[in-house]
Amino acid sequence: MLAPLTCACAVVLFRKAGDLAPETMNFFKNAVAVVLLGITMWVMGVSIPTDRSLQDWAMVAASGFLGLAFADTLLFAALSRIGAARLAVVDTVYAPIVVLISFLFLGERFGGWFFVGALGVLGGVALASVEKGALGGLNAELQRGLLLAWVAISSTATGVVLVKPVLEQGDLIEVTWSRLVFGVAGQVLWMAFRGQLAGTLRSVLLPSVWRRMLPATILGTWFSLLLWLGGFKWAPASVAAVLNQLGTIYLLVLARIFLKEELRLRQAVGAVLAA
Repeated sequence: MLAPLTCACAVVLFRKAGDLAPETMNFFKNAVAVVLLGITMWVMGVSIPTDRSLQDWAMVAASGFLGLAFADTLLFAALSRIGAARLAVVDTVYAPIVVLISFLFLGERFGGWFFVGALGVLGGVALASVEKGALGGLNAELQRGLLLAWVAISSTATGVVLVKPVLEQGDLIEVTWSRLVFGVAGQVLWMAFRGQLAGTLRSVLLPSVWRRMLPATILGTWFSLLLWLGGFKWAPASVAAVLNQLGTIYLLVLARIFLKEELRLRQAVGAVLAA
């Protein structure tokens, strides 16, 4: 429950950081987090395991590529096409996808009260975040954007379920760091392929970018990522995924307090239902 809270706080800080290119923000937060987590490993005396199987390394790498390089890239592309309101609609499928994958591949089983609680959380999140008419007037471009968003969120869900067996056996800090390294490597390869690498590197070295982005990165990538994967390490993936959706509710409250955004009655009712 702390993971979506810290993530929501970071979103507020990222919004206050102003209009930076999505590629710059994404690469900055992930690359800096690799360094911060590397320092954390050194301080805590955590080392990279030499006895991890190739299959487990493959799952860590696939999780990093899917969840950070591939999914984040598609999510930014989707956001530019469909906007935040429609993206909120698609985001509600995250927990059900994790629940389904956990049932099929992790052998997780659920009691009746789990479904009652899950439906309450997801219903409240949908009520609070889905705008009326958000899916109206879907032309071909919007349809492509919705497809991109669905693939991105599905990839994030698949990536975290992939790494759960390794998380359960390994050290939380090391697995988080290794997954992030593979994700950043995937981003670098993608930007190099598109000819964006040099420009992005120049952008992230600007002092103004560091002043605006570092606080949000410390909270939203370094700290929040550890909490997020820690939830999947020590709780059933299905339960962790449902609780992750509370980030939408946290963000509504924080945006009202710190960004002075309007909190409507429907959003308040949805927040109470989810809680």
